[in-house]
Amino acid sequence: MRLEHLSASEFRNLERVEIDFSPRFTILHGHNGAGKTNVLEALYLISTVRSFRSAELGPLVRHGQTQTRVEVTGRISGLGVTSTLCVTLERGTRSTRRAASADGKLVRSGAAFYGRLPAILFTPEDLNVLRGSPGGRRRFLDRVLFARDRAHIGDIQTYEKLLRSRNHVLRGADQARGTRDRDAMLEAYELRLSETGARIWTRRDQLVEELRGAVTEGFAQIHGKAPQADITYSSHVQGFLREQGRTEDAERATADVSARAQVLHRALQDRRGLDLMRGTTSLGPHRDDFEMTLNGQSAAKYASQGQSRALVLAFKIAELQTSRAALGRAPVLLLDDVSSELDPTRTGQLFQALAREVEQCVLTTTSPRFIPLPDELERSYLAVAGGVITTSGATLSG
Repeated sequence: MRLEHLSASEFRNLERVEIDFSPRFTILHGHNGAGKTNVLEALYLISTVRSFRSAELGPLVRHGQTQTRVEVTGRISGLGVTSTLCVTLERGTRSTRRAASADGKLVRSGAAFYGRLPAILFTPEDLNVLRGSPGGRRRFLDRVLFARDRAHIGDIQTYEKLLRSRNHVLRGADQARGTRDRDAMLEAYELRLSETGARIWTRRDQLVEELRGAVTEGFAQIHGKAPQADITYSSHVQGFLREQGRTEDAERATADVSARAQVLHRALQDRRGLDLMRGTTSLGPHRDDFEMTLNGQSAAKYASQGQSRALVLAFKIAELQTSRAALGRAPVLLLDDVSSELDPTRTGQLFQALAREVEQCVLTTTSPRFIPLPDELERSYLAVAGGVITTSGATLSG
């Protein structure tokens, strides 16, 4: 979908806004706290039915209000028809209810609504992915996969539920069951965990492999050819097998989903005794990780702030390229405070790369002078102050 218009009411500090988007670049500028990021969050809510800043939806409703409504109108690629997507949040005393509709029809499943507006997001918090927890990096990869494959959302939800159930049995929460019943339950959970986990493991591994070359190239475009960037996926199961000297099993796990499921199932069975002592599941894709490197050295340990930002932006450009190949059209790119930590030369190189790769982009900055777009690109400028948005000028391509 190509964004055309956003209407939002009582969203964060945005009392009531109406925004028309440029077909290429829309630049929201203003002081920190003005409400620029709230516009990106509203678009992200339409794309994913969730916030990127809060696990709870209640804070999205403007203070003192009980309901917020966000509506986006756009043109569906290839069909030439206009579509309207809407999300309404109603805050109660204990929870916030969410309702989503497409062209006036209620969509009951979040997974069915997810991705109708494909979007790729960059925020300064994404820089924490390099030095943060493995769990944060796994979620980083899963967000990419959610936008491409709705089955991945279901598999993640199923896997997490199965994991909680196996851990419940491992901790002996049901003491009334005998050892035989306990082992039968564990075997049932292990079989389903291995099947679901193998699909999650395979998608993540394939995604990283698919992105590797583009990440290297994107980093070179933004930062320069030296040092050389790379990204690799680390399977906890394969690491365990290699530690055990079972290199044949570790290599066999790269064959296909079925082979991964068999290897994971056997590994879960082998670790059952230790897991019973620890009361938790110690193997599986919930323990996997990925690493970005510069000249073979960990970026988490050695990358500067500028290099870290260039690496994450290179990942986003790679995601954009591969998503375009998968979907037939590039998703909307949402960039929050994209140019800080980059010097003027690398900022210019970044926007040269974005001009080549991006079809439509909405971005925020404290000043338009930090966004050196090529003169021929169509763009619009929107000033944001105190939750009020006004047109501040536009440059159109010939």
